[in-house]
Amino acid sequence: MKRQNHRVIVSILCGLVVLGTACATAPKLHRERIEWCNIWFTNAEKNDLPRVLLIGDSITQGYFPPTEKLIGDTANCGRMTTSRSVCDPVLYKELSLVLGQYDYAVIHVNNGLHGWSYSEDEYRAGLEKFIRFLKKKAPGARLVFASSTPVQSHSSMKDNAHRVALRNQIAEEIMAAEDIPVDDLYSLVTGHDEYYSKDGVHFIDSGKNAQAEQVVGIVLGMIEKR
Repeated sequence: MKRQNHRVIVSILCGLVVLGTACATAPKLHRERIEWCNIWFTNAEKNDLPRVLLIGDSITQGYFPPTEKLIGDTANCGRMTTSRSVCDPVLYKELSLVLGQYDYAVIHVNNGLHGWSYSEDEYRAGLEKFIRFLKKKAPGARLVFASSTPVQSHSSMKDNAHRVALRNQIAEEIMAAEDIPVDDLYSLVTGHDEYYSKDGVHFIDSGKNAQAEQVVGIVLGMIEKR
């Protein structure tokens, strides 16, 4: 009996060690003061054209209208814009709803300007998980990843301005390994102060239009290759 009890105790302790190791590898959950999600589909009742999905944040929400206008009758457009980082498990719940609505021809992803409480290593792990998730949930879609746009020195994100380039580098490495093209929005707006709004993060119409033109050029090219 004592020997059996000893085995049970050892098994429990081993289980706790394994559980503790698993918990240690998961990043601590961080929340911003305001978390939000905005989902929009145009021609939601139609399936006559290829459907394009833009996933991103407020930057994506800004260039979505001119993107949709430029795409015109070539494709139906939708977007899911959110404050969630790729490290946040809620993002996957929100995205599961969106990905379950349609079959997408192209999914254009922009994620990197939220979740600053997560380290670059955590961001890397989160982005790798995110890409695996998209490939599993939308296997017929062609993916493209947009680099995060730089933030200016007077913006509310100024303390993390140097990290934008670090996250973009991480994303480029992951996308190269996954054979996913990168839409370099970072270089597109670098040096163009006239594109920015007063907050140093978002863009006025000229900046949104410039981004939209580049997004559309890549998206339409990917639709033609299908």
